[in-house]
Amino acid sequence: MLVEREGVAEYLPGTIPTLLGETSPRHWHQRVTLRGIQVRAGEADEVSGDGVKLDGRWIGADAVVAAPGLGLDAGRVPNSSSGVYALWDPHGAAGAAGAVREMQRGVVAVLISSLPYRCPPAPYGMAMQLAEHYRTQDRKVRVILTTPEEEPLAAISGGVPGFLKASCATAGVELLTDFQPDLASFLGNRGLRSTKGGSISYDLAVVIPPHTRSPLLAGLPGQGPLVEVSSGFESAESGLFVVGDAAQTPLPRAANVAAAAGRTAADAVLARLGLFSEQEPHLPQPECYVGHGGGLYSRISLRYPQGLPPTGEAEVRLEGPSESLAAGFEESFNRWRALRSEN
Repeated sequence: MLVEREGVAEYLPGTIPTLLGETSPRHWHQRVTLRGIQVRAGEADEVSGDGVKLDGRWIGADAVVAAPGLGLDAGRVPNSSSGVYALWDPHGAAGAAGAVREMQRGVVAVLISSLPYRCPPAPYGMAMQLAEHYRTQDRKVRVILTTPEEEPLAAISGGVPGFLKASCATAGVELLTDFQPDLASFLGNRGLRSTKGGSISYDLAVVIPPHTRSPLLAGLPGQGPLVEVSSGFESAESGLFVVGDAAQTPLPRAANVAAAAGRTAADAVLARLGLFSEQEPHLPQPECYVGHGGGLYSRISLRYPQGLPPTGEAEVRLEGPSESLAAGFEESFNRWRALRSEN
C-alpha cells in the first residue's frame, strides 16, 4: 500500500516556470495510479516500524518505508507585504508570480536561507532565468543570488562550483557566497544582514526558506532536519526505513537519489521477510537541468561507478548550456508523469 497526500504527486522543478508565469501549479501535479498497488489518499498522522496512522486509524505493517520529505519553515520569513516571498514548490511560486511580473526596476534577491535544501542547483537556474526575463523586457532589474556556502555546491565539486559561478556572471547575476542571512533582520527599508557580516538591499526577495524535519520523524534521534539511516536506509527504529530528502546521506537531494534509496530500502525489507537475499545498495544516477534563460539549459549528471561515498566518489559530467537540452528538461518531466500514471 502507498499512502500519498491527496493521492497526487508534485514535480518540484516546475517551481521556476510557475514563478515566471509560464505555467500554473496544476500543470506540475499528477494523480498517482500504480499497477498492482493500492494508493490511499490522505495525510499520515504517525509512522513507526509497525505501521501508519491514517485519518485516525492505525494500519499495521511488517515494515514502513517513509518518504515525507523536508518541511519548509516559511514562518521564519516575513510575509509578502514586506516584498518577501518564501517558496520552494510550484504552489508557493504561484503566489509570487504576480510580484515578479510587476517588477519594472530595482533589485530582486534570491536568497538560500540555509543548508540543506532540496534541488541544490535550482536557485542558480532561478536567478539566471529571472535575469533573462527582465533583460528581454528591457527592465532595469538587478538580480542577486546569495548562498551560505563558500563555493556553490562545493560538496559536488567536479568543476560544478566554477561552472555555476561563471554561468551566473554570464547571465548578469550577482552571486554572493558565504552569505548566511539573518532572517530576523529583515528590515522595513527592505534590507537584510548576514550573520557573517555584510548586508544587501532589495525591492523583491524570493527566499528558499529553512528546511525542517517532518513531524512524522520528530521522535527519531537527532535535532537537525535529517534522519540518520543505515546503508539499507533503516532508521534507529527497527522496521522504519527513511528515504528521500529526509535521509542523512552525502548524496544530493534529488529525485533519482530518492528513487534509488527507495529500491534499496525495498530490497532490505524483502530480505528481512525472507523473500529476497541481501543486495548491494542501488547506485543513483542523478541529473539536474539548470535553466540559463533564453531557452538555454545545462545538465549536471552524477554517477558512482566505484560505489557510494565515502568509499567511492562521484563522477561529474557537465553539459551545455544549449537549446537542445531544453528538450531534455521536458522529457524528464514526461518520464516522471508516465511513472506515476501506470495503469
